Amino acid sequence: MERTEELFEKIERYLDKTLSEEVTIAFEKEMSTNPELKLEVDKHRELHNVLSNKDVLDFKEKLQKIGEEVKKEKLEETKTSFFPYLKIAASVVILIGAGTLLWNTFNSSNDFSNLYTSYYELYPVEDVTRGDVLDQLDIVMKNYAQGNHDKVITELEENASLVSSEQLELYLGNSYLQVGKEKKALLQFEKINDNSQYYEDANWYQALTYLKLGETNTSLEILERIIRFDGIYKEKAIQLKEDLE
Repeated sequence: MERTEELFEKIERYLDKTLSEEVTIAFEKEMSTNPELKLEVDKHRELHNVLSNKDVLDFKEKLQKIGEEVKKEKLEETKTSFFPYLKIAASVVILIGAGTLLWNTFNSSNDFSNLYTSYYELYPVEDVTRGDVLDQLDIVMKNYAQGNHDKVITELEENASLVSSEQLELYLGNSYLQVGKEKKALLQFEKINDNSQYYEDANWYQALTYLKLGETNTSLEILERIIRFDGIYKEKAIQLKEDLE
């Protein structure tokens, strides 16, 4: 995949939700079949998160204030030249601190994003237990299979009665993950209790969601639970745990 200015602009517009509905649907469909594109979108999303970090903004504000003070002092006559140099030194220290914080945070987030992308696979479409809402469910599952996750979310949010099985909880949770709504995804996965046949699936996607959020300790706890469960995700959980440690 060629990383072009046009692609970056499109990703930014997607994250800002300024693309048309038609273009958004096509872009999300492309992401579902192109891991490199999805990784690039995740990197941009993580960068947005980093740049909104309060500590980084505080550093930036302090640096701006010190810069303004240094400029003022250069214009004033002082009895000693030592104090202005202290101010300049302080500004350099803060600049280095801000740069280090940005570097460490972004690279850490980028590592998590890479791991998440390596291990994440969309929960596969299966036959869903059907009731009296056959037509609506068919539409939901068709949109899910085609990568139209915004439509899946809208349909299931507006018709809560449709979410009548734990399978659909998994589909809705995965759709939330696809559009960057990790907290809502967690709520869906956590609804599936330990008596369900989908409990291990729910745990796996919880672990990946916490990984995507950078909450590695929680992710590791869930991976330990999956390993003890000794099911189909055990080997993946062991490998991901090793990668995190």
